[in-house]
Amino acid sequence: MNHLAHFHLAGEDPDLIVGGFLGDFVKGRLEDRFPPAITRGIALHRAIDAFTDQHPVTSLSKSRFSPATRRFAPVMVDIIFDYFLARRWEDFHPASLADFSDNIFSVLLNADPLLPSSARRFSEGMRARRSLLRYGTKEFVAASLTHLSARLSRPNRMAEGVSEFEQQHAALEADFLAFYPALINFRDVWLSAEPQND
Repeated sequence: MNHLAHFHLAGEDPDLIVGGFLGDFVKGRLEDRFPPAITRGIALHRAIDAFTDQHPVTSLSKSRFSPATRRFAPVMVDIIFDYFLARRWEDFHPASLADFSDNIFSVLLNADPLLPSSARRFSEGMRARRSLLRYGTKEFVAASLTHLSARLSRPNRMAEGVSEFEQQHAALEADFLAFYPALINFRDVWLSAEPQND
């Protein structure tokens, strides 16, 4: 899953929000690099990614892309599922996406001293562009895939995934709606099994 889903799945806990964000920037053993509550958020992020990667519905979603783009399908599906989450936001969260976004960036701003420089720059850029509010547009999907394609060192066909996404829109939305409630349930079970140490 991509940023919007990780923020949503972190719930209202600021430490889980920060940890969920850091999961994309912190690799390897965690040990005592962060406070325990934030380390728990990073661990939740990793558990969510592992559950997502091995789930049969996301495997089905990846198979919907052509052989030319399928090697990039895991990244594309992460972005596309965030798009559907934003489009269906009212089904999954009581607050508006705008209010949710404001709260997320307030939490990250308060945690700024703990963030690695790469995470701080990324957070600042997302806040300045109001990125979370754009997740539910096809333009967001297209811009994300084009940007990621350009960052790769070798020529690639990831950007072709935009047209395939549009062709498979209904099927991918059905996949998302089948998968995301299962992911929420997985999050709930994980948090129950991994309680916060006081």
